[in-house]
Amino acid sequence: MNKTSLPEYHIELTELRNFVNNQMETGKLDPVQVMVVFKSLKDAVMGTEIKPFLSAPVKGESNSYYEKYYNLERHPEYATKNIPEFFSNEKDFYDLDAILNIYKEKIKTESFKILFLLKLYQLESTGLSIEGFLDFQVHDNFYGDKENLNSFLYQFLANDGIFCLLPTTISSLENWISKEETDEVNLKKTKEKSKGSIIKVSDNSVSNFKEEVEIKGHFSIEEIRKYFSFLYEEKSANKKPFLEKEKVDEIFKNGLIIPSKPIEPKYQLNVTRKYPKTIIDYAIQDFWTKHSIKLKDKGLYLKFFGSYIENYQAAVESDEKLDLILSNFSGTKTGRNKVKWEKYLPERFN
Repeated sequence: MNKTSLPEYHIELTELRNFVNNQMETGKLDPVQVMVVFKSLKDAVMGTEIKPFLSAPVKGESNSYYEKYYNLERHPEYATKNIPEFFSNEKDFYDLDAILNIYKEKIKTESFKILFLLKLYQLESTGLSIEGFLDFQVHDNFYGDKENLNSFLYQFLANDGIFCLLPTTISSLENWISKEETDEVNLKKTKEKSKGSIIKVSDNSVSNFKEEVEIKGHFSIEEIRKYFSFLYEEKSANKKPFLEKEKVDEIFKNGLIIPSKPIEPKYQLNVTRKYPKTIIDYAIQDFWTKHSIKLKDKGLYLKFFGSYIENYQAAVESDEKLDLILSNFSGTKTGRNKVKWEKYLPERFN
C-alpha cells in the first residue's frame, strides 16, 4: 500500500463535498446526482454524535447569527449550484465543512453505498490507487472481513447506480477480488505446511490448554504493549486509568500469551456508564483486525482477555458463553469513545 496516500483512503466528508462541487462546476455531474450525494452526506453527519454549531434561540429571544443562516438556507439558490457548507435539521444547523471520516456502522446502508461508490469515482478521476483504497477499507469499514467487502463490491459490478464507473475501475475491482481469493488459497496452503510447528487449538473451545498459546500476528511485542498502554495512559472514572500500569505490564509482558490456566484473581477494569467497557471492546476489535493473520480467530483474542480480566471471564467459562459473546461482539465505536487511537498505533497505520 502506498503509505503517503493512506489518509486519502478514508471516505471523508469535506473531501467528497469539495470533489462533487468541482465535478458539478465542470459539468461532469448533474444536479440530480449532486442532490443524492447531499442527502447522503447529511445522513453521515446525523449518524454521528456531532453537535450542531448553531441551535434555535429560546422562544421570545432573537439571534441575528441564527437568522442569517435561517435566511441563507431559504434563499432560492441554496443548494442549487453546489453542496453548501451547512444544513439544518429540526431547527439546528450542522457543519458540512468539517473533517469527518465516514463509517459504515454509523450511516444508513444506502447512503454508505452511494458515498463508497462516489469515492471510487473520485479515485478513478484523480488517478489514486483503487487497490490501495480497497486494502485500507477492509479494516476501516469491514472489520478485516475481506469476504464481506467482496460481497459489497459485487453489487457495483452488477449495477453501479448513480455514478457510471469506467471499465478500468470495474477491472480494478474484479482484479482485487480475484487477488484476495487467490491470497486466501495460498494462506491456507502455508498454514498446512506449518501445521506441525504450532499448537492446534479450536477458536471456539474454552478448554484449558496443556501449555501456553501465543497469538502471533502483525504487531511486534513492543507494538502490542504500546497499543494497550492506553489502558493506563487514558483516564477513566475518578481520573484513574482503566487498569493500572503494573497489571497491564503483567498481562502483555510476553505479547499475547494465553496461559494454560486463567489467572486468579483476575483484574477488574475501571469502567462506568460514562467510561463504558465498549471503549475496551472497540480496542480489542480494532487490534484484532490489524494484528490477526487469518481474521477468523477472534475467539482466541477473547480467551486471552478472559484469562486475565474479570470483565471478559465469560469467554473462558464455557463454549456456549464464548459463542454468545462472539455473536454479539461488534466493537462498535460509540460517542463516549474519546481516545485518540492514532497515538497508540504503529506509524504504518496512521
